Amino acid sequence: HQALTESVVQESKRLKLSSALVTFNPHPQEILHPRRPLQRICTPQLQKQLFEKSGIDEVHVIPFTPELAELDAENFASRYLIERFNLEKLIIGYDFRFGKNRTGDFMLLERLGKEHGFSLQEIAPIRINGQIVSSTLIRQLIRNQHFSEVEQYLGRPYSILGTVQKGEQRGRVLGFPTANLIPEIHLPLPSGVYVTQVKWNDELHYGITNIGTRPTFGEVEFRAETWIFDFQGDLYGEMLEIWPLKSLRPEKKFSDIEE
Repeated sequence: HQALTESVVQESKRLKLSSALVTFNPHPQEILHPRRPLQRICTPQLQKQLFEKSGIDEVHVIPFTPELAELDAENFASRYLIERFNLEKLIIGYDFRFGKNRTGDFMLLERLGKEHGFSLQEIAPIRINGQIVSSTLIRQLIRNQHFSEVEQYLGRPYSILGTVQKGEQRGRVLGFPTANLIPEIHLPLPSGVYVTQVKWNDELHYGITNIGTRPTFGEVEFRAETWIFDFQGDLYGEMLEIWPLKSLRPEKKFSDIEE
């Protein structure tokens, strides 16, 4: 995805055109297979930040619905690409498929390009250590807590970015006030306690983060709670980024608050 985005930005500058990225929300898999929730690498806030840093001029988020899933490939390309943009060039990934039953492919887009006057480019797979870089591979490395390997394939350390929410303030009562992030997505990161690096307001700190649902208190909402070492201050409403560095233990249920 990063290679594709970089190519779009570079080509738009070379051709003196605007660059645009087209994506979906929710992820198509979440509509097509609702009982198998997709684990996402980026929180919505982090995805937005990465888009802004990429140099892309426009990001078009198409709401993915069951009705859209039934649209055949040619109608999808016409409605969401050809009619939406004054296309000069379209750049896709090597494994890009679209339309009902994933019937749309490079050959269909190539034909449509000849009919509508746009060129087409396909980005080859990126390989590191002989492996094709993919979201599937990166999710597996995060699940296995191989954070240094994740950085190789992701091009940056894996992190969680979000806005600090007000919690029940149990940590404050216990003597360990925590900053709470609610990711809003399913994370590939296993529930547990981690040593973390924390960034707030361009300042770097270290802390301990519990990822999970806090079973001791009978909670079900998934969140990341971080106790930041040697920190005083009110972080409610502030943007916080957390990098898990090392797993200490899985999340567990204690018999009571004292334990």
